[in-house]
Amino acid sequence: MKILLTVWIILCTTIAFSQPKQSKKELLNADTLKLNKSYYQDSTNIRNYLDFIFDNFRTDLGNTISICTYLYHRSVEIKNKKLMASALNIQGSIYALKNDYSKATTLYTEAASIFETINEAYSSAIIYNNLGLLYNNTNNKNLALQYFKRGISIADANALLKPKALIYNNLANLYITQGDLKNGLINAIKADSLFAVLKMHTEQAVSSNLIGAIYFYQANYNKAVEYYKISHQLSIASGDLHSQNIALSNIGEVFALQKNAEVLNILKSPEQYFKSINDYVNLQQVYSHYTSYYKNINDYTNTIQYLEKLRVVDALLFDSTQKKSIIFYQTKYETQQKENKILILSKTDSIKSLQIVAQQLAISKNQYLLAQQKLALSGARLKMVEDSLQLIAQSETILRTQLDASKKQEKINNLNKESLQQQLALQEKQAAIKQKNATIGIIGLIALLSLLVGYGFYRKKQLEQQAVLAKEQTAHRQKLTQAVIEAEEAERKRIAADLHDGVGQLFSAVKMNLNGLLDRIEINKTEDKFLAEKTMALVDESCKEVRVISHKMMPNFLLKSGIASDIRSFIEKIDESTLKIHFETKGFKEQLEFNEEVILYRVIQELINNVIKHAKANTLELSLERTSKEIIVLVADNGVGFDFKNANQESGLGLKNIMVRIAYLKGTITYAQNKPTGTLVKINVPIA
Repeated sequence: MKILLTVWIILCTTIAFSQPKQSKKELLNADTLKLNKSYYQDSTNIRNYLDFIFDNFRTDLGNTISICTYLYHRSVEIKNKKLMASALNIQGSIYALKNDYSKATTLYTEAASIFETINEAYSSAIIYNNLGLLYNNTNNKNLALQYFKRGISIADANALLKPKALIYNNLANLYITQGDLKNGLINAIKADSLFAVLKMHTEQAVSSNLIGAIYFYQANYNKAVEYYKISHQLSIASGDLHSQNIALSNIGEVFALQKNAEVLNILKSPEQYFKSINDYVNLQQVYSHYTSYYKNINDYTNTIQYLEKLRVVDALLFDSTQKKSIIFYQTKYETQQKENKILILSKTDSIKSLQIVAQQLAISKNQYLLAQQKLALSGARLKMVEDSLQLIAQSETILRTQLDASKKQEKINNLNKESLQQQLALQEKQAAIKQKNATIGIIGLIALLSLLVGYGFYRKKQLEQQAVLAKEQTAHRQKLTQAVIEAEEAERKRIAADLHDGVGQLFSAVKMNLNGLLDRIEINKTEDKFLAEKTMALVDESCKEVRVISHKMMPNFLLKSGIASDIRSFIEKIDESTLKIHFETKGFKEQLEFNEEVILYRVIQELINNVIKHAKANTLELSLERTSKEIIVLVADNGVGFDFKNANQESGLGLKNIMVRIAYLKGTITYAQNKPTGTLVKINVPIA
């Protein structure tokens, strides 16, 4: 990731209502709304329509502005300041979407003033967040900072966590764009903590990724990877596929710098995903990470390959940017044309609506006259019906009294019968419960015993299987280590033979041919004679160098002499001016087994080479002793020493090879400080 992308989130405040929002509603133009002016003088109707507009204003920006203006004036008429501020807030969001930041700022400021007047803390905090974002987008950082801090002050005073989390996140982006990574990190961590408390996983994934990016630019790569991984897990939890792959791409960037081969697996998913959605900006970053990794490990073939891929994506990105620019201006032109058409159609619709209303009024008048006539007839009929109902009511009262008396007697009989039945049922239940409790107790005891026996048997089998598995794993590791060591020695032998028999013979032939040529040709010039002698010296030196390298790879004496004489021969080839070695040996009258002798020779050779390369020592003490039970090797130098406490965690390939070989021989190796300076290495190898 070469740059930090500032997160632009404009959250438009809305009023919380008790009733649910309408799922479908037709967007009317402002002139049509005026025909139903009385309908939109009710706060509930204005509130419902503002909710609908907020959810759908992106479908028709020009018409929605006119409708919001109309509803704002209706809110003014009924003196509802909350609805007035909501209408202004929606208009501000529309102008912000149209990139008219000046108009959006005016509307947001007016809405904020109203919300503060009526003590709407939540809406006020969100409005100041929006104003901060607008000023940040227009590069007025000081004003943006003032509005963000004002929003946080309101949120703190009213214990509003969500607005505060959003503002901290936007503050972090503001500081980052100013190059203030310290304050950017502080605010990003605050936002991340609040998002975690609020369980806003999508927003927390963004803030965690932002924290990781800040640590990356501070060269704190471990912390960067930690937060990138948190962002990746949160993105998986929220189902945000895009954020998942952004986090993986960022992890890949760190691994590429650290030469971690795992980067190749990490970057597969982002590469496929960004290809599938034609996201050339992020695909460009992925290919850049590949290129960085291959360049760092000196793999120039793959570096060139990914540089070519990067060039292709750069071209596609340039084409895509041009197309987006053309589409933007084309859309802007079509939107303007559409707004003009809407204004014309609005007037036509207004005339038609007036005609329809007039017709509806005429029909309503006729229906009113008919209703009056029907009402007069119904009055006479109603009087007759009322008299009949009075007679019927008196008869029903007498019959109801008789019926109630009979029902009461029947209820008394039924209650007596039910009481007897309940007593019998209760006695039966008590007997059944006693029998059931006894049965359950017996079954529970049997089940407990069975469970204990079964668990004991299972545990025994499990321990036996674990012992067998551990034994097989140990044997497998032993065989694997032996195979690796044998393969390595075989390869050393093959390379040494190729050098000696192939390259060495060629150099010998070149030397012989040059000698013959110089004997036959008379060289008169001093410069030419010097060049010929120098060439012969170089060829002779090359022959010796090939012979030395082949002997180091697999010396002949390693197959013939014992370990003590082998090591002594190796030491004699080391220049005493570079490193003076004192070698003592004891108890090696008989040779060791071939594998043990080769492995031990290689370990001692590697230790001496490490002293030459890293220790900056001029003296080395080497002791090799064989007892009846073990072989003891002591290597002590007077060099600068090294951090042997962390050797197992941070050791290079050489030390790891030494540990593997000693482990194969079932021995131990320890490192200690040599007094007064240097390192003391002790190796103990048991004799079978």
